[in-house]
Amino acid sequence: MSNYKDRVVVTGIGIICANGKNVEEFWRNVTDNKSGIRLVSTIPMSGINTEYAGEIDGYNPDDHFAPKEAEKYDIAGQLSIIAAREAAQVAKYDLAASDPYRVGVILGTSLGGMRSGEQFHEQWVKEGIENADPSLLYNYVIHIPVDSVSHYMKLKGPKSVISNACAAGTNSIGYAADIIRSGKADAMFAGGVDPLCRLSMSGFNTLGALAPEPCAPFSKSNGLNIGEGAGVLLLERMDLALERGATILGEVLSYALSADAYHITAPDPAGAGGMRSMRRTLEKAALPETAVDYVNGHGTGTNANDSSEPIGVRTLFGHDVPVSSTKSMIGHMLGAAGASEGVISVLAINDSFIPATINFDHEADKFKELDFVRDTGRTKELDTVMSNSFAFGGNNASLLLGKFKQDREVPAVPAKKRALITGLGALAGNSANAEELFAKFQAGENTFSAIENFDTERYVSTHGAQIPEVPYRKLVNPALLRRMDDLGKQATAVTKMALDDAKLKIDSKNSERVGVLFATGTGPLKTVEAFNRTVILKGAEAAEALLFPNTVMNAAAGHICLNFKIKGPTTTITSGGTAGINALFYATQLIQYGDADAVIVVTGDEFNETMVAGHSRVPGYLTAGNSSKPFGAGLDGTVLGEACVAFVVESEESALARGAKVYGELKGFGLTSDSSGPARVSRKGEEWAKSFELAVQEAGLTFDQVDYVAASASGNRVFDTAEARALRQVIGNKAPVSAPKGYFGEALASSGMLGALSALYAIERNNIPQIPGVEQAFSEAEGLDLVIGSNRERAVQHALVSSFSFGGNYQSLVIGRYEK
Repeated sequence: MSNYKDRVVVTGIGIICANGKNVEEFWRNVTDNKSGIRLVSTIPMSGINTEYAGEIDGYNPDDHFAPKEAEKYDIAGQLSIIAAREAAQVAKYDLAASDPYRVGVILGTSLGGMRSGEQFHEQWVKEGIENADPSLLYNYVIHIPVDSVSHYMKLKGPKSVISNACAAGTNSIGYAADIIRSGKADAMFAGGVDPLCRLSMSGFNTLGALAPEPCAPFSKSNGLNIGEGAGVLLLERMDLALERGATILGEVLSYALSADAYHITAPDPAGAGGMRSMRRTLEKAALPETAVDYVNGHGTGTNANDSSEPIGVRTLFGHDVPVSSTKSMIGHMLGAAGASEGVISVLAINDSFIPATINFDHEADKFKELDFVRDTGRTKELDTVMSNSFAFGGNNASLLLGKFKQDREVPAVPAKKRALITGLGALAGNSANAEELFAKFQAGENTFSAIENFDTERYVSTHGAQIPEVPYRKLVNPALLRRMDDLGKQATAVTKMALDDAKLKIDSKNSERVGVLFATGTGPLKTVEAFNRTVILKGAEAAEALLFPNTVMNAAAGHICLNFKIKGPTTTITSGGTAGINALFYATQLIQYGDADAVIVVTGDEFNETMVAGHSRVPGYLTAGNSSKPFGAGLDGTVLGEACVAFVVESEESALARGAKVYGELKGFGLTSDSSGPARVSRKGEEWAKSFELAVQEAGLTFDQVDYVAASASGNRVFDTAEARALRQVIGNKAPVSAPKGYFGEALASSGMLGALSALYAIERNNIPQIPGVEQAFSEAEGLDLVIGSNRERAVQHALVSSFSFGGNYQSLVIGRYEK
């Protein structure tokens, strides 16, 4: 019998969307075949070729929050809290009685705080950047929903954001289950959220993808209706749920991801990518195709999706499995779509009811042989339900949920596998590859230079860590280059460097065994700004169709997969400054569960006028000087940096079989958060220190065995104070401490990877880079063994890498010298 500790169950569900503001109302309308698609009233629709969307009917935050409480949160945060709170209530989960470090949250989103961002941007364009409200900017970040949930519910466990477009909600549920199985958490809130906003409306409008009326998936297929809302599942380790007497609503049997590697927006017309994610889900659960009783299809209502998905379902399952699209009732909730459909799947299992695809046009039915549940729902006993989500960039996610059976036989979690780093690629301040980057560490000098490509007089910063010119035509398929924005080009280029360095060739034999994880803090900000600026100044009808595909966070991952024909698991992580370390952790999980033999982890964030302008509105964040002083006396702010970094992370078996060079081993991760709230961190450093403890503990070490600490300090007094206090609590002067941001600036998601590169440099060369330009520690860092004045010669076996994101997210990594 399988180990109860390895099984993950659903004990709570919560939802707010067009069809209902809670589970009871929502399910009543679904079973009554009632649509929530209605005329839009909350955002301007001028220039949009439809007036319909899945808008929440009469949403008023005061109905859900105490007076003035809702003002703390962007609408995406509000909706996430409402759904998470209901999930906890349904589960009767006592958060106050739980260890807060053992409960976390992962949400999928395409837009995050975009509604606040659109307000900020309109003020900027129409009134000038100096008059734009910075409080809106704090709520604009894409990770605002998880920061809001962790604050409201006082969580301190693992926190992350998945943003692989329309597959994000489904992916988040599967990833949360992995985190529980890994032992990092006992319970996780998992799901997704997205609001209605002008960006998505204008973008899909430019593609001609919006339906002029309530959508008709799998039949008329003349477009989609965008929906809004949040859906959240509370997942628990099964033995603990049974121990507390929880009512178990279902079990997460498995999930899987895949990439089409076909087109940046259109799905593979043969449905092959989606079929791979469905097949792999069944393989992981050790179940045959005949075990699936119902498929909740992606079913967007667009012709491309409604043609390809049925082909994949028919090829895999034959003609007998019932299929429906509940987007016909609630619209396409983008990053929350898979989350809402996860809630629906759980309800379908418990109520023995298959929801319908309403608005079905029987004359337009192109797949009459398939068992579409047309017009009216159907009563049927359900043991196993598959929920599909397929997205822009060819990202596919499938989730398998089962009726709870305590004696159900499920595959055991495999023995822990070792994850090794076998390839490096990098573009960072004045460095065109990893070797040049290592040379900067060797020289002990920062890489900051004066900004020349735009006028800095209006902003705080005059300097930044900027990448040199890149010979893209030598690194990227020229036929694909013209469709890429800057971030896509950089990410694809460093992937090429890492693959070449690892001597890992992608071909038809291994393309499904290689994955891609892209991590970013702000995503394609330059493209988003340009697209939105046109909408603000000229209206939605003038929006540029060529720009929109690159506004999604997972565009870079799609470009990478398309360029190298990679078809394995792919996703995008957008948890701010922790995203790089989080992606390395996720890569180890994909290797652990046999989903991939190698995973290319790529991080990237831009440096441009939009970045400098926005950060200039945050008081005290940027320095007006030409360098930063991490942990240094007189620190007065940070310098922004542009970087893109790629690692090839490979299972030990695969690396040894290829005879690969090994740079280091990923030995331990610490994933914690605090409940300080959006745009904040706890200055006490307790939660940050806990992440260090967990990483070192998982690596099987004590702090006496840590030879080097790559800190996250950037020269910002608030954040450096919190980290210094954390380090003093657990390390003191036991290990030398340096700060790679002193070389390459605040590079957001890439900062953790640059810290990891400094660790690999130290391990390879027995040399710890100094903190450049710092001669004396600031008061809070006194007592730490800061490497200042010169580099330090020292043998390094194990290094601790620190990363954080404002909003209170801390992720740490122990990298060790590899020994067989």
